[in-house]
Formats: sequence, structure tokens, C-alpha cells
Amino acid sequence: MSEPSTAGADGFIAGLRRCGLDASVEAGIVSFTVEAVDGAHAGRQVRTGVGTQELSGWPLIPPHWVHLPADFGFARTNSQPSAIPGWLQHSRQIQHWGHASEPAQAWIAHVRGILGEAL
Repeated sequence: MSEPSTAGADGFIAGLRRCGLDASVEAGIVSFTVEAVDGAHAGRQVRTGVGTQELSGWPLIPPHWVHLPADFGFARTNSQPSAIPGWLQHSRQIQHWGHASEPAQAWIAHVRGILGEAL
């Protein structure tokens, strides 16, 4: 029996599951729910996502675009329509991407930081 992949979209999904999050793929977007812990949406469960094409270099290269429902706005953002109707993808660079023992946990923290900035 072969070991499950830790790379690409399959590795990203497996990492989310190790962190206790369920993930699904819709319209080429890996989506999952996290709780916003800060900002205007603190305490809200938020569905977010990452495009599968951006996960080809996972975990060595983190995704750049974060997909969110369109009701999430930011004071400054570069956004484009998401493949999921009613969502936008926002350009968000992760700083100091390194060698976390669980890269998915680092990504979840990044997303929670982004949610803390949302209006």
C-alpha cells in the first residue's frame, strides 16, 4: 500500500483533515470552513478556498489567491471573480513561508489573519 501524497491538492486536503477541517472540491476550488478569530467577523464560521491549480507546488510554495464569499471586503485588495458563483478571489501574499511541521496549519493561520482584516 502506498503512502498518501503530501504534495499538491491531495496533500493540501490531507493536511486540512489532519488539522480537523473537512475540505471539498467545487469548481476547481478546495474549500473548507474556519472560524474568524479577530476583526469584524470574529466568531463567524467562514467558508474559504484555494484554487487547485495554485496547489501544484504545495507545500513548498503557498497559494497566493484566497477565495471568499463576495460579502467579505477589504480596505485594500486586488480581487477577481472566483470560479464559485458569489465569491471573489483576493490577492494575499503569505509572509515568511517556511518549513512548518504541518504546512496546512500555517495556511489556516494565514487565512484567519486575512479574515481579521476583512470589513
